[in-house]
Amino acid sequence: MRTLGIDIGTTNIKAVELSGAINNMVLENYGILETYGYLERSNAAIQTNYFKLVEEITVELLRQLFLVFKPKTKRAFFSLPVFSSFITNFNLPFVNDKEIAQAVPFEAKKYIPLPLEELEINWMVVAKNVEGGKETSRIVLVATPKELIQKYQHIAQALSLNLVGWEIEGFSLARALVGEDKTPTLITDIGTQITNLFVVDNGFLVNFESLNIGGAEITHIISQSLGVSQERAEEFKKIKGFKIAPEEMGVVNVLMPIVDNFGNEILRMIDIYREKNNRQIEKVILTGGTANMPGLAEYFTEFLNLTVEKAWPFKQIKYQQFLEPLLRDVAPYLSVATGAAIQGLA
Repeated sequence: MRTLGIDIGTTNIKAVELSGAINNMVLENYGILETYGYLERSNAAIQTNYFKLVEEITVELLRQLFLVFKPKTKRAFFSLPVFSSFITNFNLPFVNDKEIAQAVPFEAKKYIPLPLEELEINWMVVAKNVEGGKETSRIVLVATPKELIQKYQHIAQALSLNLVGWEIEGFSLARALVGEDKTPTLITDIGTQITNLFVVDNGFLVNFESLNIGGAEITHIISQSLGVSQERAEEFKKIKGFKIAPEEMGVVNVLMPIVDNFGNEILRMIDIYREKNNRQIEKVILTGGTANMPGLAEYFTEFLNLTVEKAWPFKQIKYQQFLEPLLRDVAPYLSVATGAAIQGLA
């Protein structure tokens, strides 16, 4: 069996094609289509919120990607942006599955500001505990507007894809980057315009937060510091990053406040999770295109005093060994699409 995992970001589209089964997955192909309009216009995005996913543009971009990518399957699993849905978690005072199923819709109304009939509701039990004779269940609930799902269905239909499912990108990332590892982990997904922080504990996505800042801001600061175009600044970020010659240290000094801002937000998320759950996040994984910035993982390791690593979504997947150097370079871009493709094989 083959499946395409498709990740439609704010400024680019990624696809990963896997074959086999969950215990024997093979990487068949992958593709990345980047749109650089955002370098000139900050509003040049494929989507900015769930009401503004531009179907026609997305269909055309995917068609362009498929012309080069040439997937051998029509089975597709889409990953949806986290800002398109409502995600929350709460405790219920029992562990019986039937009671949980009956209680979730009533509890959902407390957290979700839209009528439930306009949403597709999904939930999972991430923990069951008995403390002091009291039984509790920890629930993670995801509510996605049916209007958005219809947009993805239209995109699939326009491309003659067999849409086998969809999920929020945080779940795709948790599956690809954490898997069955029980270690409390913070995935930092630095996108072009938005950075998402996902807490994964015991293998489950349990919390997240979005920041309205991304890699484009770093590019903009480099451009101003060096007096070069946004395109040249983007190249500088990808090729040199923090690993630069002594005469270019001025750029690092300009970058440090914004990178420290990312670091402080990560620390705040870690502190909040520890206080609420009495659990210490032990590892940070950097993903998204900016994760490739040379020296960034090392900088965060020192700043956070934690293990910080760059995303590697292929640890469960077989691939031709000669591809590894190239895959190491593109892995942070493909984390979400890989996680979606894995789910599509399930």
